[in-house]
Amino acid sequence: MPSRAMTAAAGLRIADIRKQMKRAGIDALVVTRAADIRYLTGFSGSSALVVITKKHIDFVTNDLYDVQVKSELHPLHGLRTHIARNFIEAIAQSGIITRGLTIGFVAAHTTVSALKSMKKGWKPAVLIEVDDLCSGVTEAKTPSERASISKAASIASAAYEKLLGTVRAGMTEIDVANFLATTTRELGSERDAFDIIVVSGVRSAMPHGRASKQKLKNGSVVTVDFGCCVNGLYSDMTRTFCLGKPKPKVEGVFAVLYDAHHTALDVVKPGLTAGALDAAARTVIEKAGYGGYFRHSLGHGLGYEVHENPRIAKGNPSPLQEHCVITIEPGIYIPGEFGMRIEDDVVITKNGAQLLTTAPRELVVV
Repeated sequence: MPSRAMTAAAGLRIADIRKQMKRAGIDALVVTRAADIRYLTGFSGSSALVVITKKHIDFVTNDLYDVQVKSELHPLHGLRTHIARNFIEAIAQSGIITRGLTIGFVAAHTTVSALKSMKKGWKPAVLIEVDDLCSGVTEAKTPSERASISKAASIASAAYEKLLGTVRAGMTEIDVANFLATTTRELGSERDAFDIIVVSGVRSAMPHGRASKQKLKNGSVVTVDFGCCVNGLYSDMTRTFCLGKPKPKVEGVFAVLYDAHHTALDVVKPGLTAGALDAAARTVIEKAGYGGYFRHSLGHGLGYEVHENPRIAKGNPSPLQEHCVITIEPGIYIPGEFGMRIEDDVVITKNGAQLLTTAPRELVVV
């Protein structure tokens, strides 16, 4: 059963969403994204719908989850649970649909067919597109959420250190990915956060290349990007190492990358904008002449999804919140030669940030 602290945190998030609903001029908000539903209700299933009004929280799922909801749902004030196969009809029969009622929906989380069904099934209410009202209230993580992400990060760190003692020339990229998948499970991860990325040699210049049958060779740069899951919450870590002595250019580029990464770690704190954090690392890489080879944003939020807000991206004016968990992952990718990335998970603290991923981030030679 959910703890009192978890239920209280969910209640505060609901209260914050209701304040945003008032500012947005809507009477109700429909929530469809699974991660948001879990943040707000505790439900971990993949099929549910929530409608928040001033007085009630109407939760709908199907009968495949009728036992699960009894153990997972927070006992929130005003919560009403509906078990039905037709979610739209269940809300229509709940009594909240009245003439003039305005219901907000997030376009990015709503399919065309679902919107069509809601408009038809919830007449005479009016549906209005609104901003993602849940995102702002779920960026800051609760103590229990932070603890789970920290554990997931610790598992990833431990698995990487085990890899360094095992990896050798002749293994394929798929062998490395399988080793990480097996080891993280043995250490307590529920599942992979995403398809494990392992790229070596010239393939390391592909930021999101899939592990292949290519064999690791002496002198190759190898980048691994993987994450773990604890209580449904994710970590995400990237490390780059070298099989045998690296070439001088590899060492030089890595020194730039390492400097950029540490520059970001030094400046991150609550109130700093996501864009300013991106700029701190990007400027180091640009001044070294590799700006054109850093082709993605600096990072992203972590939680019940691997990629959440805030986006640590160029020009993003959103200020970072205390207790938010983000990645910091600068990368340099030179086509036809090599690529590299360092990615750490950090939680924003009152005066800075705490590193959650602790595995060696230097260019380890194995």
